[in-house]
Amino acid sequence: MLWTIEAKDDYAYGYTAGRSRERLFREVLSRAAAGLSKAGADPAGVVEKARRHLDILAQCYPAYLERVTGLSRALGMDPREVAAGSLAVASALKAGCTNFAAVPPATAEDKIYVSWNLDLAPLFRLLIGRMPLYIRDVQGSNPYVCMGFPVLFGVGVMNGDGLCAAVNSVGATDAGEGLTFFELNNLAMETQSTVDGAVGVWKDNPREIVPGLAMAILMNSNSIFADMGGEAVVIEHSHNHMAVERAAGHDGVLASANHHQFLDRALSGGADPDIEPMIAGSFARLDRMWELLEIFHGRIEPRIAKLIASDHGLNYKSLVAFGMARKEYDERIDDATICCHPWNFFRHLKRFEFEEAVIELNVARTLNSMLMDPEGCTIWLTLGNPCRRQYIPIWLGDALRMEWADKAREEIGYEPGLVPRAHRRRKDVLRRPNPTRGSDYARSAGISLFASLDRMMSASVVKNNAGTHEM
Repeated sequence: MLWTIEAKDDYAYGYTAGRSRERLFREVLSRAAAGLSKAGADPAGVVEKARRHLDILAQCYPAYLERVTGLSRALGMDPREVAAGSLAVASALKAGCTNFAAVPPATAEDKIYVSWNLDLAPLFRLLIGRMPLYIRDVQGSNPYVCMGFPVLFGVGVMNGDGLCAAVNSVGATDAGEGLTFFELNNLAMETQSTVDGAVGVWKDNPREIVPGLAMAILMNSNSIFADMGGEAVVIEHSHNHMAVERAAGHDGVLASANHHQFLDRALSGGADPDIEPMIAGSFARLDRMWELLEIFHGRIEPRIAKLIASDHGLNYKSLVAFGMARKEYDERIDDATICCHPWNFFRHLKRFEFEEAVIELNVARTLNSMLMDPEGCTIWLTLGNPCRRQYIPIWLGDALRMEWADKAREEIGYEPGLVPRAHRRRKDVLRRPNPTRGSDYARSAGISLFASLDRMMSASVVKNNAGTHEM
């Protein structure tokens, strides 16, 4: 069901990925270059930064450098072009996300669960299609499931040892060069089986941070990890600072959104909502997540976890201190619900708040919801908002060569390989979740159209703002 990239080494992995979806890779990288040019980036500076990043990879993560080299060879490009494009694409994606981990004693039957609501702009779906997952299987390292796009921005979510991860983008200004969040995540998934090992990857390597506050960017991220030993952690970091919070200190649960709650924001350079109002929705979502985890403590199982991920409730508790609390019947704060919808899009349009409307449309949207169940060798996935879409069970025991797969196969409540009827019907008609040559052409055309619309909308916003200032 999932796109699987098998390779004998990391160079072959990058090369195979590039040859499999060459047109789409070229379109993504060309749009990244156009975006840098539009932003006024100095070409020489971009190339120099890419060269420095390749040097960091050679020193800290040579396997990833091999992948970049393989991809660049497949595309007939310089490795610096691929590295620069990867950094540009990831930092341009406007991302939200609200996640949790639940381990004993918070779960029913002492299970381990990690939930990730993936809130991203519609552009992301054009890049990867409706099915955001693929499997990376390189000889000599742990196979694992990734979310995203190979080499450029793939996030490992579950490996063959049962280590699971979920991420949230976050703003920070304590910036510096190092391994990007994607690279740190991949390194942990390939080499580690426990949360302590993952924490060590973050501690032992330089951490790249792209400065940004006004819009959370995917290059900077909070991370949740959980392992088969029943341990879970949240890792929050900037370039020079890092905080690790364990589920054991919260009776088996952890929650994370798009701001630093454990790492001092005075150190990381993260924003408070009174300074950057766009982050207020993150505070509201996190408060609501903690509230629900407390309500369902000790009873969390897949049905409850899916209910939490589908929630539209409001909690403005943390915003009281910033003078931003609202009553439940007032207009919602943008991006304030766990299951995200652009609730205020048309309200912004009616008030001629075009910039706010565009931001709401691109940020407040849950594209997918994932529930990771490592003991059951399963990821439950929705192809859309979890409040509206059916969860699809994806069996991974065989593809990830999990040692307990035979035991899990006897205990799961579905037949491995099952594809729900509604999903199968859409796949056979128009909406193919797996990449094909035709779908790659369609997506590259869609990316071009989206980029054109984005430029038109940006020009309109600038023009309207200029007119307002003149008045």
